[in-house]
Amino acid sequence: MVVRVMSVVAAASSAVNAAELLTMSRVLSERGIWRPTTMAASWGAFRVLLSATGFRAVLALQLLAALGLALGGWRGGTDMPWVAACAATLASTTLLSAMRFGHTVNGGSDAMLFTVLAGLTLAWWPFASTVVHEAGVLYVAAQLTLSYVRAGWVKLRQRDWWTGRALRAFTAFPAYGVPIGIVQAASQHPLLTRLVGVSAVLFELSAPLAWWQPITCALFITVAILFHLGTAVIFGLSRFLLAWSAALPSLWYAMVRVA
Repeated sequence: MVVRVMSVVAAASSAVNAAELLTMSRVLSERGIWRPTTMAASWGAFRVLLSATGFRAVLALQLLAALGLALGGWRGGTDMPWVAACAATLASTTLLSAMRFGHTVNGGSDAMLFTVLAGLTLAWWPFASTVVHEAGVLYVAAQLTLSYVRAGWVKLRQRDWWTGRALRAFTAFPAYGVPIGIVQAASQHPLLTRLVGVSAVLFELSAPLAWWQPITCALFITVAILFHLGTAVIFGLSRFLLAWSAALPSLWYAMVRVA
């Protein structure tokens, strides 16, 4: 069940990414800031695939593979070869997208999505042993845990997260488009921003506890979903919500295997 949920959510995340990029056709053309004539020098043998026309075909393939992963992944069973192929295709198109822009389009969310898709490729790989299938899910769980701990460790060493200044700076940054009203008013309250900042640090550093036992695992996953939902609503980081939601079920699998 864990692998099936991960497959459906990862498929949704991949489909959203492809749909967003397809709507950026003007940006991807010769008139855009990522024009092929400027970026092509780093594409090498993938130049045809990453051209304006070729990349649209890649994104269309990503949408089809996402549909296949969602449908086949939920059914499982005899569809494993097809599902593994869809997961591998999505991992490949995610890499091609990073090559097309010279870096990941949306930072950590694209990297986490690739991690999930790579793990799912192993988890669904046909004719592989149970050890290989389990390794794919545990790999995602390990990378997910490290992502939280690393983010928490970085914040822990920055005084602004303990005083609330970091959070106030983020909400005031125009690029995030924080909604005007109660959110912006609350973000300027020193005690509240300090409480939220400290809570974020402690939450991220507590990720290893999800491997301990069912209660701590369920609690961490619930808080994590609310955390990413909040950042999606306030900061517009919707890709992070989908990518991390696709990875979070792996923690339950890891807890069951380790506890």
